[in-house]
Amino acid sequence: MNGAPEAVFFALIAALTIAWLWRELPLQYVIMIVIVSAAISAPGCFLLERSCWWLPLIVLNSRGVSRFFLRKWQDRSHYGWWLIGLTCALSTVLIPHWSTPILALAIQFAATPWLIKRRPGNIPSYLPILSFAMIIIGGLLGFFVLPL
Repeated sequence: MNGAPEAVFFALIAALTIAWLWRELPLQYVIMIVIVSAAISAPGCFLLERSCWWLPLIVLNSRGVSRFFLRKWQDRSHYGWWLIGLTCALSTVLIPHWSTPILALAIQFAATPWLIKRRPGNIPSYLPILSFAMIIIGGLLGFFVLPL
């Protein structure tokens, strides 16, 4: 991170992401998702020699947006595969680099046991869409720079 505005922006997006995850999942699952995402993202950053502290946030929010748009087809047999594919596609739209879909896929496969919704109810969450929009707007306004 380069400065205070970027740190505040990152903290706000992280808080919104954790809030919507905690709204739908038990706290111990949210903690495991954060640990697993960071554990996969860190070696990816080391191997690629790039800064990718933002990648878990983008992948998790892309997954939330994908779940929102695919909510009508949750009963279909291949819903999970469509969810994973759309999440990788949305992540790649934000970060157009060859490694993005690979790391997004790895994060999702590793965290899938904890990402499955456990609480009853089919009320859609709008927080991932808000976080995703804030990431896009923040990138356009220059609060942070996503390395290409």
